[in-house]
Amino acid sequence: MDLECMEKINHYCQINKLSLLYDTAAMTGPSHDPEFTIVVKLNDVEYGTGTGKSKKEAKRVAAKKTWEMIEKQSPSSMGAAESATTQTISSPEPDRDYVSLLNIFAQRTRLQVDYPERTRTGDAHAPIFSCSCTISGQVYGRGTGSTVAAAKQAAAKQAFEKVETEKSNGNSILSIHSDSSEVPTQSDSNSISFEDSAPMLVEKMKDMAVCEKLSPSQRNAQSSALKSKRKLAANFPNVRKEEENKNMSDSDESLPDVDTNTRKGNGNPHTVDKTFLGNFKNIEPIGEGGFGNVFKATSKCDKTTYAIKRVEFTKNVRREAEGLARLTHENIVRYHCSWKGYDHITSRDASLNSDKTTRCLFIQMEFCEKGTLEKWIGENREHQNYHEMAQNKFLQIMKGVEYIHSEKLIHRDLKPPNIFISHDDKIKIGDFGLVTPVAYETLTKNIGTKSYMAPEQFGDRYGKEVDIYALGLIWFEILSALTNHEKNEVWPSVREGHFPKSFTNQFPPKASIIKKMLSTDPSKRPSATRILDLVKSVDKEKSLKNHTC
Repeated sequence: MDLECMEKINHYCQINKLSLLYDTAAMTGPSHDPEFTIVVKLNDVEYGTGTGKSKKEAKRVAAKKTWEMIEKQSPSSMGAAESATTQTISSPEPDRDYVSLLNIFAQRTRLQVDYPERTRTGDAHAPIFSCSCTISGQVYGRGTGSTVAAAKQAAAKQAFEKVETEKSNGNSILSIHSDSSEVPTQSDSNSISFEDSAPMLVEKMKDMAVCEKLSPSQRNAQSSALKSKRKLAANFPNVRKEEENKNMSDSDESLPDVDTNTRKGNGNPHTVDKTFLGNFKNIEPIGEGGFGNVFKATSKCDKTTYAIKRVEFTKNVRREAEGLARLTHENIVRYHCSWKGYDHITSRDASLNSDKTTRCLFIQMEFCEKGTLEKWIGENREHQNYHEMAQNKFLQIMKGVEYIHSEKLIHRDLKPPNIFISHDDKIKIGDFGLVTPVAYETLTKNIGTKSYMAPEQFGDRYGKEVDIYALGLIWFEILSALTNHEKNEVWPSVREGHFPKSFTNQFPPKASIIKKMLSTDPSKRPSATRILDLVKSVDKEKSLKNHTC
C-alpha cells in the first residue's frame, strides 16, 4: 500500500508538473539503532512526515500521509494519478511463470539456469532493477522491473522465448548440451515442449512429476513407473488455490508401480517404492517424525548422495516441494526433483507401523553432511572462536530469510533443527513443509513449533514478521550457546524479551536488536534487510574499537 502511494505521488507530480523531494529532516538515536524522519515536499511545500528505523520505512510512512492529504485536497487529480499508475504498472500474466518453466527445463535437460547479474538504478522512491538469465553460462535473457522478482521474470521470459526460437531453427542449446533423449517432444503427452504456448505448458506441468531422466537400462527396468501420469512439484501461485481444492483421490494408475513384496523381500528394509529402489542405492534412514521420514541415498545415475524426504501425500503436502522448487539461493537447501508413489511411513512408535502402504510424495534434496545448526551449537560452544563463527552463521541465516521474504513467502517453522550445514560449512535453510505465500489473508492457526512461534501465530492473521520473531530466538540461542537444561529455564522469559543479565552485559547492541525482533507488536519488528544492516553496523563498530585499542 505504501509503495502504491509513492507511485501515485510520482504520477500526481508529473501530471501537475510539481517538483518532488523526500527530505531527511532528522536522524536520532545511536548509530547502531537510528531513527529517521522524512518530510515530503511538493514544490518546496511540506506535506506528510514519517519516521522509521530506515530511510525507506520513513519514506513510505511519509508518502502514505502525503497521499491522504492530496486525496482530501484534490480528488480529480488523485483520480488521474491513480489512472496513470494503473496504466504504468501492469501485473504479469498469471499463467506465465517463466522462472518456474526454466527451472523445469533445467531439471529435464541437466543444464544450469542462473540469474548472476542483478543491479539497481533509479531514484530511491522509484527503483529500477535489472537482471540477466544464463543457461550453462551463456546469457539468454535480460530483464528490468520495479522489483527484483519482476526483473527476474522478464529475463526468464526472454530466455524462454530464445530457447523456443533456437529449437524451431534447429540449433537449440538442447541439442548442443544434452542427449537427444532428454529433449521433451510434443509426441510425449506427459512432457514439456518448448513449442507449446505458456498456458499449455502450465497445464502439462500440472499433470507431471519432476524426475531425473534414466539411462536406457534403467528405463527398461522401470518402464511402467515412467509411463504413468504424474504431478509436478513446481510452484504456480495462480493455480495454487485451485490445486488445493481439487479432490486428491487420483486413480492408482496415475502412480508408479509398487513392489508388493515385503521390504525384506526386495532387499531393502526401508522402502517398497520402485522409483526409489530403481534410482538409488545405499538407502539409509537419517530422520523421522510426524512429518514422515528422511533418508540418505546415493543416485545410481550421478553417484551423488542426496536427502530423500518421504511424506504422506495429502492435499497440502505439495507445499514443501512447491516452495523449494521456486527458490534458488546459496543459503537454502537445493531442490532437485519429486515423485509420487506408495510406500510405508514408519514411526518411532512401533505400534503405529504396519505393512499397509500409504500414498506418498518423495522429495529429492541436497544432502547437508554436517547436520543441523542445533548439532553445530552443541559441538562448537566451547571453541575459542565460537562467537565469531556464530555471528557468521547467523548472517547466512538472515541472507537466506531475506531471500525467502523477497519471493513473497513465509517459512513459518524456523528453528535450529530445520537449519542445516553443508560440507563446505555453509548454512542451508530447509524443511519448507509449512511455507506459505505472504499474500494469504487468513492463515492456519497454531502452525509451527510452539517454542519458536510468534504470539500472533497462535491466531489466523499474521505475516512474514513471524519469521523475524523466530530469528530473534535463534540469534539468542546461537550467541548464548546454552545447554538444553539452561535453555529450558530461561526460554519463557526470553520469549518475552527479558534476557539474563550476563547476556545483556556481554552483547549489549545485539541484545537491543533481538529485543526489537521479539516485540509483541509485529509492526515494530525490523525487516530481514534492516536486521542485516544493523548487524553489519554493530560488527563494523566492534571492528573499529578493536583496531583502535
